[in-house]
Amino acid sequence: MDMLKKLPLRYVGELHEVRLINFSVEKKEVLPFLPEGLQVRDYHGRALISMVNVKLRNMRPSFLPKALHFDYQHIGFRLLVNDTRYNEGEAKGIYFLRSFTDRELILQGGSWLTNYRLERAKLSEAGDAFELRQGEKYLRYRLGDEKPAAEQEELYQKVGALDRAYSYIGNELMRVQIMRERWPIEWVHCEGFETNFFLTARLEGAFQVRDVIHYQWLPPEPVASCALSC
Repeated sequence: MDMLKKLPLRYVGELHEVRLINFSVEKKEVLPFLPEGLQVRDYHGRALISMVNVKLRNMRPSFLPKALHFDYQHIGFRLLVNDTRYNEGEAKGIYFLRSFTDRELILQGGSWLTNYRLERAKLSEAGDAFELRQGEKYLRYRLGDEKPAAEQEELYQKVGALDRAYSYIGNELMRVQIMRERWPIEWVHCEGFETNFFLTARLEGAFQVRDVIHYQWLPPEPVASCALSC
């Protein structure tokens, strides 16, 4: 089944209603889940997770006509990793600890063709309030119209630069790069953040993207070749 994930497929689509809820955890919570060859990126002595909550529209492999697209809501726990040795000293990478959807068909297809680590969960929205629930586990938050009282430029720069995801296919470390013309993230006030997916989670800040973003996921490449060409 891993061979399907190595197919040279390029995906295109649109990102709608992007929300990036960023929280830190103690490193010991995530280190057991990080594969060999990847390192946690330090954020004030902690690990940083940039959770993406996004509605994907008109998604499809690039060779298919737009009429054969699929839509779904994707939630991903994206752990920031230190990938400077692969990117000429710049850290831009993430590792998907876990991802969630409430669409059965997407769950099956994603498990075959991607390394999102997709799982089924219940996703609930009521205005600006959101809850992710899987059994007894939950994550919830509310967004407000006002700007947050404090804005951390360091967080803005780190999250805004992320554009590549790492994973293992078999025993080989792979990289998938995200191509987008622009990424206008902006601060948004977040309150009521709670989760028991992580015991030491602490909210660091939240961003949103108001515009529709057209983007591409490039085919996975071995990190060994990325290190030579990226």
